[in-house]
Amino acid sequence: MQRRWLWAVMSVVVVAIWLVGAALTRYSLEQMAYYTPIAVVVVGATVGIVLLWVKIVLDSVRRRRGA
Repeated sequence: MQRRWLWAVMSVVVVAIWLVGAALTRYSLEQMAYYTPIAVVVVGATVGIVLLWVKIVLDSVRRRRGA
């Protein structure tokens, strides 16, 4: 049951990236459909980098308070 929920969320995210990408750029929906896989990778990498830096900052703050 949980996997269905995950697939549904992923589908909504991909469609949102497709529609927002088409709205923010001058590409039509058809053109943006070709670029959506690239946009999904870029958004995922950006979120991953932000989460990594948040973890680094939080670990640094914890060490500073503990020392």
